Amino acid sequence: MTSPRSLAAVLPVTCLLFLVGFAQEARAIPAFARKYGLPCSACHEAWPKLNSFGQKFKDEGYQLGNERDAPIYQQPTYWPVAMRITPHWHNESAGRTPVDTPAGVVEQTVNTSGFDLTGIDILTGGTLAKNISFLLVPSIDVASGTIGFESANVRLDNLWGSPWLNFKFGKFEQDLPLSEKRMMTLSNVGGSYQLYHFVPPGDANNDASASLGENQLGIELMGHSENDHTRYAASLLSSSNGTPGLPAGRSYDGYLHISQGFLVPHLGLQR
Repeated sequence: MTSPRSLAAVLPVTCLLFLVGFAQEARAIPAFARKYGLPCSACHEAWPKLNSFGQKFKDEGYQLGNERDAPIYQQPTYWPVAMRITPHWHNESAGRTPVDTPAGVVEQTVNTSGFDLTGIDILTGGTLAKNISFLLVPSIDVASGTIGFESANVRLDNLWGSPWLNFKFGKFEQDLPLSEKRMMTLSNVGGSYQLYHFVPPGDANNDASASLGENQLGIELMGHSENDHTRYAASLLSSSNGTPGLPAGRSYDGYLHISQGFLVPHLGLQR
């Protein structure tokens, strides 16, 4: 027989596990909050979505423009590293999935559910010096045990004192209208933006050589206005879909994104 005291102890744990099951895959780095003494909500309005202040902080190369930007002024105890893994329970249903049956291949709805783990991400980023920023994200795939680098780049900020000139080199996420790395749900069948991985039937390209949804290797020239409402990013990328070793030879891809934000009464800044 279960006592009321035992039930009182079990219910909070059950509720906590339920909430963890709906946890979101985030790209927030708590080390930034520790560095500047700010809450995470200073940069995130609907975690992991960035608000206008957080977007400007990112576009400035993880800098606020004060004396805490340069590492020389940081506290000796500051360690710019965060780790993330999400245990969760999920239930997914994929319709119109081809399934082998004794009568041949037919389309059925396939349901999966269970407890699972996401991969392990180790996030470290910040400034090497004033106006020299970096981001390094090693990632461990739990299922295969493989280790890769989701991001590894360095950026020169505010060249010649202008926010319109920032140069990035390495592996990075392209400047997309909506970041696939800031997904609001966890899913194995529909968690990515399908448009970023779409390839027209018969196209010589494929998702293994060029994809908007994958971080790419290359260089990027990026700039923004003082209030960060007007932004541009121009990238030159190796046609390897972020894979090192140049498997595709010597070809390159280009990417250009220009955006203009505007204020809407009662809704704030819209991008």
